[in-house]
Amino acid sequence: MKILDIFRRITINKSGNKNPENSVYFHEDSFNQVEFLPRENIVYLENENEKIENFAVENYDGNGFSNVYGRKENPVTIETKKIPFDKVDRMLIELGMVKNSEVYEGYGSTKWKCENTFAYTFGKSEIFITSKDDYIKDFWIDGFRFHKDDEIKSKLKNILFTIGNEMNLILNDWDLTVTIDLKIETEIDKYLNEQF
Repeated sequence: MKILDIFRRITINKSGNKNPENSVYFHEDSFNQVEFLPRENIVYLENENEKIENFAVENYDGNGFSNVYGRKENPVTIETKKIPFDKVDRMLIELGMVKNSEVYEGYGSTKWKCENTFAYTFGKSEIFITSKDDYIKDFWIDGFRFHKDDEIKSKLKNILFTIGNEMNLILNDWDLTVTIDLKIETEIDKYLNEQF
């Protein structure tokens, strides 16, 4: 998590493990872990993913990792692309996702309400957006893999393919250290079917 990202938190939710109705919670570790990024980053991301893999191998001691890899800012951020929030908002709703304006993040029983953050859900799959000055600042997903139902996977594939083509974005999964070209349907299929 970037240090400045802490400022998107505004209110501590002390209601235990329950979120208000129609709200969405994400664990702080999932913030931008599987993120949409401008296509201009594709070569950089492929190289960065390889560096992370090598670093993990070199720093694994059998029980855990002996060092931490610090990700750098991407050469072209999503924020610099000036993608209008309302355009993506409309698109996700038209794709059948449900918009949630109450979004909380945190860990354990500690939760914070996120300012200018929206979640779009389809079943257990979620897309998160933070906005700044009516433009997208952060754009990431959670829960898009590990589905058995082919209808669900088909719907998720359509959502990712539409985002990739209409916004000229790619998806980078920092956990898997893979970049998915969202203009190539077979790449999306591989991702959704856990073939990476």
